[in-house]
Amino acid sequence: MGQRYIWPKFVNNTQHNNIASNTILNCLELGAAEFIISSGARNAEIIHSILSFENLKYYSHPDERSAAFFTLGRSLATQRPVVMITTSGTAVAELLPACIEAYYQSIPIIFVTADRPDEFRYTGSPQTINQLNIFGMYAHTEPEDWKYDKPLHINVPIGEPSTNSFVPSDVRGTVRDFKSSAHISDSTLTSNTKKLQSFLETKEEITVMIGMLEAKLREPVFDFLAKTKLPVYAESTSGLREKLCTLNNNEISADRIIRIGGVPSCGYWRDLEKNNDVKVFSIVKNALPGISRNSDVVTDVNWSQIDYSNVGNPKKCHDPNKVVNNIISNLPLSEAALINKISKVIPDESLVFLGNSMPIREWQIAATMEDKKCDFFSNRGANGIDGNVSTFLGLSINYKNAWGIFGDLTTLCDLNSLWFVDQIKNQNIKIIVINNAGGEIFDHVKSLRPASDLVKNTIKNTHKLNFKMWAAMWGINYLRVENPNDFNDLIRGPSIVELFPEKEQSIQFWNTYNN
Repeated sequence: MGQRYIWPKFVNNTQHNNIASNTILNCLELGAAEFIISSGARNAEIIHSILSFENLKYYSHPDERSAAFFTLGRSLATQRPVVMITTSGTAVAELLPACIEAYYQSIPIIFVTADRPDEFRYTGSPQTINQLNIFGMYAHTEPEDWKYDKPLHINVPIGEPSTNSFVPSDVRGTVRDFKSSAHISDSTLTSNTKKLQSFLETKEEITVMIGMLEAKLREPVFDFLAKTKLPVYAESTSGLREKLCTLNNNEISADRIIRIGGVPSCGYWRDLEKNNDVKVFSIVKNALPGISRNSDVVTDVNWSQIDYSNVGNPKKCHDPNKVVNNIISNLPLSEAALINKISKVIPDESLVFLGNSMPIREWQIAATMEDKKCDFFSNRGANGIDGNVSTFLGLSINYKNAWGIFGDLTTLCDLNSLWFVDQIKNQNIKIIVINNAGGEIFDHVKSLRPASDLVKNTIKNTHKLNFKMWAAMWGINYLRVENPNDFNDLIRGPSIVELFPEKEQSIQFWNTYNN
């Protein structure tokens, strides 16, 4: 089926400004309330339509890749579709990384891409590429069939603006209340629940692993765990790590694994690829098992209908921070010690965004277990390091305090994200950059250990950069941190906080922890 630029509901005639206005009206009908704009001449009339509507919230950024990840953050924060608008040509291709991440997180972004008229396609004309179905499996292209389970792509062929393209418009639209349609039928939900019930009815040892979890699922999943008394490994992004007595990665041992939410970042999950003796049952919105070997997966269950009478094999619980606290007390300048300090400094009810790849792992083992009622997020769909800061900034608007923790390479991949800072008006954004002079995560990859130092340093992208001038470029505060006491100099307002862990202490921490 060919991809259409508009569907019949609102089309009145073929004038350009009606095409643009109808596009926006259709987005509002689909539940959108916010628009992110990367501008160009090709989408100028669409931009004019957005600005002509009263009280439509919008943000802008000249770089489409950063803007698309910011859109992802806004959709996560608002729990409804958010529209990303671009001009034509390679600008559209810049949306692919965020589209992929949104696909794996099942986030309902709407990508509206202006295009040259159909007759220019396949001609090699300036700023003309084939934009139809450009995102392939990662986006729907038919609005009528969209189930809000992944991005939607609306491609809008539109001619050059004319003399009457920017006249005032009397077209009006309203933001409607939004409630996402169910992804599955009642019969499928019942069937899925029975499958989980059957998986639970065993004398074999069961452990629950929880990855990134939607906020609305946290209470029913917590109740499920409280009633079953099953041992659990809960990652930070589940929102349940501090509310449960969670196992450490090296303590997980089971005949059966129930995975709830996103793919866990710990080594045990990856090791399941080669351990076919452990049965795995995943409950995840995108219906992807997260491992390549045989396992069971469903998209949702009715947690209230689970029978708990024959479930439960509790393990003795202990403080997972005890061992780590003993180590970092002797290594106060290590990266883990600085992460622990950050977790204590962050105010209650803050947004905490954990970047890929080391921050999310170090927070899991070193952060305080005190429940500060923070909301945790991470781009763990495709686990990439691009767009992390932009996603964080998109999320930050909804919070009084917002803290993002990123590695140096992750930050370097998203330097122009700070274009949004003046637009989002959040006066207490803290961007923590852990500067290890390269990709420290690769020192923990066992398969790379036999490689030469030259190969390792190339893979790590070793550098001698710092981020002080990055803060100066955007006119925001900067703080250099080398030991925990430096956090005493933290001031209110948007800030770059650059951490310089002591390398030898960080190596010693990991050697001690792993042994």
